[in-house]
Amino acid sequence: MYTVKDLHKTYGGVTALAGVDFEILPGEVHALLGANGAGKSTLIKILVGAAQPDAGRLELDGAPVSFTNTRDAADRGVAIVSQELTLFPHLDVLQNLFLGREPLAAGIALDRRAMRRIAAPVLAAIGLDVDVSRPLGSLRLGEQQLVEIARALLEDPKILILDEPTSALQATETERLLGVVRNLRDRGVAVVYVSHFLEDVFAVADRITVLRSGKVAVSRRPRAEMTIQGTVRAMLGEAVAHDRRTSETVAFDDASGSAGSLVLTGVAVTGILEPFDLTARPGEVVGLAGLEGSGARAVLDVVFGRLRPSRGRITLPEGGGWPMTMNRAVKAGIAYIPADRKRLGLMLDVSIAENISTVKGGPLKRMGMVLGRRTMQRRAEHWRETLNIAMSSSAQPVGSLSGGNQQKVVFAKWLEADPSVILLDDPSRGVDVGAKDDMHAIIAQMAAGQKVVLYTSSDLEEMAKICDRVVVFFGGRAVGEVGGEQLSESVLMEAINVGGVDEGRTERLRQL
Repeated sequence: MYTVKDLHKTYGGVTALAGVDFEILPGEVHALLGANGAGKSTLIKILVGAAQPDAGRLELDGAPVSFTNTRDAADRGVAIVSQELTLFPHLDVLQNLFLGREPLAAGIALDRRAMRRIAAPVLAAIGLDVDVSRPLGSLRLGEQQLVEIARALLEDPKILILDEPTSALQATETERLLGVVRNLRDRGVAVVYVSHFLEDVFAVADRITVLRSGKVAVSRRPRAEMTIQGTVRAMLGEAVAHDRRTSETVAFDDASGSAGSLVLTGVAVTGILEPFDLTARPGEVVGLAGLEGSGARAVLDVVFGRLRPSRGRITLPEGGGWPMTMNRAVKAGIAYIPADRKRLGLMLDVSIAENISTVKGGPLKRMGMVLGRRTMQRRAEHWRETLNIAMSSSAQPVGSLSGGNQQKVVFAKWLEADPSVILLDDPSRGVDVGAKDDMHAIIAQMAAGQKVVLYTSSDLEEMAKICDRVVVFFGGRAVGEVGGEQLSESVLMEAINVGGVDEGRTERLRQL
């Protein structure tokens, strides 16, 4: 048994946990739920020694315990599989499975034969059939996630904490993993299951605890006594009226509006998206909401030429069709602002000025054959003032900036190209509250400039605040649309989990 009592934790004056009690019992799957900022991540960090509480008590098997780090916790039988992978892509699968605890032959060399023998039953249990000699980085993200889970299982933990374990998995992999979780429970392992996928939670959890604003809203409630709708209400509490974009927002200087709408007619991608229609008009922000694998993000990939549609027609604002490649998409006036800015959005070792000029001076070649340093610096200074980028000089490497300022540079490089269609994939992910407000203002100015804006986000509260309307995706299908006064975090969270928008239920949730 692992219990925490009256936990308190603050970060810089912000309360993350305020008197939280939590109990984990052997042979039980205990779901830990909550909206973004509820305190889940902080509680998990404390459970595995990655953070220390300001006050409170932790007890393992009835005795007080305090872990110095995650390795200390693992040695005591408390393991975690984090949402963010902690693996090494350049090492092979087998090396990643045994990092820090490799068996040695004759006390000198790695005993790879023993490693294979030990790993085989665990890999079979989770259904991961790959060549363990392959570099980890060559596997699909979902397969890498399963390697992370297998590594934790090889520790033979008494308590296993799974943080969004199915976020990168396909449907068959998810079902197999849920079977592994049930098997662990039957063997007496205590499992803490953290997920935004409420359908998965209700398929595997025995008990549910809900955190809201750092406090316990629901404590160890048997899953049979809960519903998805009731869980959503527990997570969000009273519905909050958010300030929406207003018509008073001013467009960016020199921004030209879109010549027409972006129209998708009967567009489908085999195995990913079923046929759907979508028209996004200039000046509106259209949200695409759904859990991972729902098809929402795939729409952005199709429009940007990263994913080939198997059927249907795409009509761009300037009259062209599907761009076929990302380079052609850029030349057709399409901008793509990714969630992973460090890997896909920026050149971290290159100056801010050069990053801002990469699109206009690169694929579009609108800055002459040779990029002039003074021109780049002048444009960087323009965007520093316009977007309030905190930097000492436009010559400093963009990697030296904070996350929020890095994301502003990503916005600047695309705004510099003056696109007609802007695709936003979780644009405020990993930035602080102040930077998020700046992002929201930038998006509002994009819309005010009569751009076509498609937007996805893991933050449903943000989506409800920013978007004019939201198309909901579930299982590869567009299952409904929410807009106007009905658009709220509560409505969206229920819709993406139950796979539909019920107008009567939408009205009731809005009035909570």
